[in-house]
Amino acid sequence: MSLYEAVKSFPHHIHILGDGLSEETMHFFQQFPVSVSNYKMGNDESIRQSILKALELPENDWIYFCEDDYLHRKETFVCIDELIRHRHAILSYQPKELWKKWFTGQLSRKPLFVHPPDYPDRYRSNLNKVSLLFHSSNCHWRQISNTTFTFLTEGKTVHCFKKSLLKAANGARDRYLSRKLYGHRIFWRKALCLSPVPGIATHMHISSMTPLVDWEEVLISNKKLLEQQP
Repeated sequence: MSLYEAVKSFPHHIHILGDGLSEETMHFFQQFPVSVSNYKMGNDESIRQSILKALELPENDWIYFCEDDYLHRKETFVCIDELIRHRHAILSYQPKELWKKWFTGQLSRKPLFVHPPDYPDRYRSNLNKVSLLFHSSNCHWRQISNTTFTFLTEGKTVHCFKKSLLKAANGARDRYLSRKLYGHRIFWRKALCLSPVPGIATHMHISSMTPLVDWEEVLISNKKLLEQQP
């Protein structure tokens, strides 16, 4: 419900890759304008099939790979849409040093990944990293170098990193995925990955929920919408 509410004002199509969904869950999804596939897959195959599905889509589509335990704020795609539309202005970072220009110049032209939560462990002293920061009209964007398998990117970027994405699906290795896809200090043949501050979604694990947002309020508002469904 939170994903549907966040994206419904934008041109979109939601395809749900179900893994052994019950009849009750299938009936629930029939209330929404979505497509549903339902197979016995397991975690690795679910990730693999989502990548293969994305490879069938137009290369200029923006594709959001979303695991099933994420909660979204209603502003999620307002923020993401602004970043995509104005990324050349927002990401116009030009370092002064010549060597930095070689490795980090023209970031607005790099493949872009968006990871909508803001994980609290990134603020622990032993995990702190120097990160590029960008500013749009409704939030800050922090450069990050690791994600889960929940991220948004362009279809042509999926094709560009196809080999690494499919290999990362074996064992659901998000660390391998992050190492292969995202640049940190050097962006040679790698992508720029950004996370909003404050976060616009959260992983629904109590130890890793996005800080500075009242997620209980978000949860309650979505429960009320669910109760209104026929």
